[in-house]
Amino acid sequence: MSTWNGIGTKYLGFGDRNRDGSHHATEWFVLFDLPVVPLRRHRLTVGASVYVPSGNGGRTITRYTVHEETPLRGGEIARTYLVWWLVGPLIAVGPAALLLWSVSDKQDGGFGFWAFVLAVSVAWVVGAATVMSAVNRRRRGLPK
Repeated sequence: MSTWNGIGTKYLGFGDRNRDGSHHATEWFVLFDLPVVPLRRHRLTVGASVYVPSGNGGRTITRYTVHEETPLRGGEIARTYLVWWLVGPLIAVGPAALLLWSVSDKQDGGFGFWAFVLAVSVAWVVGAATVMSAVNRRRRGLPK
């Protein structure tokens, strides 16, 4: 699994832990970290994630041990699309949109107001994505 600036492949849709500690997950082609095309489904064991600093930034590497390839499941694919393309954006943009709607007739639309709305939206998107990933990992019993 590898992404560069949010483009590449990643595992999403982890199932519950099996008795042997493995999980089922679907490998996706992602664009801006959003799932676009499901590629294949694997039963795999997830290792620990390690942050590797490089230059001015860094990257997180997660080790996977793939045990077998399994058939894609329509329900998991639909759920992944629903969460990442509908529920996630509603959670991320919804509060800022409600704020904008509630004050739109009271504001003159100056630069400061729009800068504030943009800053709140960006912070909410980053926070929502981080929280969604952390909650999913914890719920599925995946290592940190």
